[in-house]
Amino acid sequence: MTFAHTEKLNGWIKFGVWSSRVLIGLVFILSGFVKAIDLWGFVFKIDEYLTIWEFNVSRSLVFSAALLISSFEFIAGLMLLVGNYRKAIPILMLLMMAFMLPLTGYIWFKDPVADCGCFGDFLIVSNGITFLKNILITGILVFLVIYNKKVSGLYGPYIQWLTLLLSVFYIIIIGISGYNIQPLLDFRSFPVGSRLLADSDLDNEEVDIDFIYEKDGQKKTFSSDDLPDSTWTFVERIDNPKNTIDRTEFFILEDGDNITEEVIDTARNQLLVIIPEYDKADASYTYLINEMNSYISEHGGSTVALIGGNSDDVEEWLDLSMADYPVYLAEPTLLKELSRGIVSMVYLDHGTIGWKRTASSIDPALFEAPARDNLIADLGFDGQYYLMILSLFLGGLFAVIFILDKTGRLIKWRAKLKKHPLLNQDSSSE
Repeated sequence: MTFAHTEKLNGWIKFGVWSSRVLIGLVFILSGFVKAIDLWGFVFKIDEYLTIWEFNVSRSLVFSAALLISSFEFIAGLMLLVGNYRKAIPILMLLMMAFMLPLTGYIWFKDPVADCGCFGDFLIVSNGITFLKNILITGILVFLVIYNKKVSGLYGPYIQWLTLLLSVFYIIIIGISGYNIQPLLDFRSFPVGSRLLADSDLDNEEVDIDFIYEKDGQKKTFSSDDLPDSTWTFVERIDNPKNTIDRTEFFILEDGDNITEEVIDTARNQLLVIIPEYDKADASYTYLINEMNSYISEHGGSTVALIGGNSDDVEEWLDLSMADYPVYLAEPTLLKELSRGIVSMVYLDHGTIGWKRTASSIDPALFEAPARDNLIADLGFDGQYYLMILSLFLGGLFAVIFILDKTGRLIKWRAKLKKHPLLNQDSSSE
C-alpha cells in the first residue's frame, strides 16, 4: 500500500471515529440525561420490570440502580464524545450493550411492557425500533473498540480525570435534586404552568375548516381560502380544532362516577396531597400536611388528598393523619404522572399548577410560627433555571479546561522546540 493510500485510509478512519463518537456519544448522553432528570420515572420503570419477573427488590436498591445506570450512560457518552479514555470507554459501553441487546430483543419478542423506557417520558420509542437501534449501536461500538484509541481526543491524558469528575458531580446533582424535590424538566402531561383540567372551550376556540368536494368520482380537500369552481360538488365539511391538547386526561372516579370537577376547585387556591403508592407512604408527613392545610384554609383555600389504593387505605389515612380535609381514591399511574414522590404536594392557583414538591423537601418549621401571606404560593422551585445554571457551569469549566490544556501543550511544545539540537546549533553559529 502506498503512502498516499495509507494517508487516505487513515483520514477515513479518523472521520469514522469522530462521526461514531458524536453519534453514539449523543445517544448515550440523551439516554442517561433524561433518566437522571426524572429518576422517579426510571425507578417506576425498573419496578415494572421487576414486577413482571416477580423479583422483590427494595426501593433503595432500585433507586441506587437507577442512579448508577443513568449516570454511567451520561458520563460514558460525554467521555466518548470528547475522546477521553479512548480504550476503556468503548469497551465499557460494549459490555453494557452485551446486556441491553438481548434484553431489548426479549422485550420486542415477548412485549412484557409497552416501551422499554430508554428515553424516559421525553421520547417514547417502540420496542422493535429500540432493538434495531441497539443492534446499530453495538455494531458501531465494535468499530470504536478497534479504532477509537488510534484517534486523539480533545483533552490530554493527564487532565481527563478532571472532566470525568465534573461530569460525575453534574449528573448526580441533577438526579438527586429531581428525586428529592421534583424533576428539573417535566416531560409529562401536567407541567407547572398548565391547567390540571383541560378547558374544552379554550382548547377548541380556534378551528380550521376543510371542505370536501367531488368531481368525476374523485374527492379532494379544499381550504376556505381556496374553494373550487362550480364544476365540483360539495360533499362535507370537517372542523379541525387548532389548539386541542394531546395529553393524558386527569380524572377522579368514585363508584364509577367522574367527580373530578367536584374535587378540583378552580375558583380558589388548592393544595393536593398526592400519595400514589399508599403501602410505601410515610405517616410522619401528616404533621406537615395538617399545618399546610390549616394555613391554606385560613387564607381562603382548601386541601384534598388523592390516594392510589383502596377504601380501607382512605379510612386508615384519615385515622392516622387526623385529617379534616377530604380524601379520594385515584388511579396510581395517573398520580405518578402528575407528581413524583412517595408523598408529594401540588399547589393549584385557581386550577393552574403553580408548583410541585415532595413533602420531604418542605420544611415544617415554616408553618410553626405566624406565617406571612403567600407562603405556600412562594414554595415553587424553578428547576429549569437551576438546570440551566448547572449546565452553563459545566460547559464553562469544560471550555476553561480545554483552553488550559491546549495552552499547556503549546508551552511544552515550544520549550521542547527550543532544546532541539538543530536550533541550538544555529544559535551557537551566530
